[in-house]
Formats: sequence, C-alpha cells, structure tokens
Amino acid sequence: MGPVMALVFGIGVGLFVLAFIWVLCLLLCIVLSRAEGAASYGGIGAILLAIILTVTLVFFPREPATPDASDIKIYDYFGIGRTALVSICGIFLLIGLVLVVLFHVFEPIYAKPLKKLKTL
Repeated sequence: MGPVMALVFGIGVGLFVLAFIWVLCLLLCIVLSRAEGAASYGGIGAILLAIILTVTLVFFPREPATPDASDIKIYDYFGIGRTALVSICGIFLLIGLVLVVLFHVFEPIYAKPLKKLKTL
C-alpha cells in the first residue's frame, strides 16, 4: 500500500494552500487600496502573483488527484441503520410540517365585534 494523501474533510492540503494564498491576496488588496503612490499598485501585483501560484499549483501537482483504486476498500457496516434513521427523521419532519400548517397557518382568525355607538 502506497502513501496516503492527507485529507481534511475530504479536501487535500493543496486546496487549503490555495485558499490561504487568495485570502492573503485579498487582504493585501484591501490594505493597499488606500495607499498613495507606487504602493497602490501592490494589489495588482498581489493578484498577479496569486494567479501565477494558482496556475502553477493546479497544473503541477505533487501527488495524483485520486489514490490507486486497488488500494481502496470501503466497508459500510452501518448503511442500513443510517438509511433507516434518515427515513424516520424525514417522516417526522413531514408530520411536523403538516401539524404546523394545520394548527398555525390554517388557524381561523375571528372578527372582533365592534362596540355599539350610542345615538341620542
């Protein structure tokens, strides 16, 4: 079995690096937007640098995008129980929505009687 790629919530480290680069670039653009003189062009330089780094990291990855298919074995022992639990939750959600509609939305609003005016 070969080396396993490090994942966080199913997302590789490279995507986090790209997100960090772009957040840093946007913050630099915001900071340099109020600058005067030659420093005001630093935001454009930061965007160009981020584009170059993004293209480089996307087109020259260090690892393959997916691991070898022969190494992956998925065992889902709780699939039926999970499906049943989601189905039961969905049924109770529908029952709750029907009850909300019946007792809250369709609740009748009765008119209040007006006070009688005394005439002389």
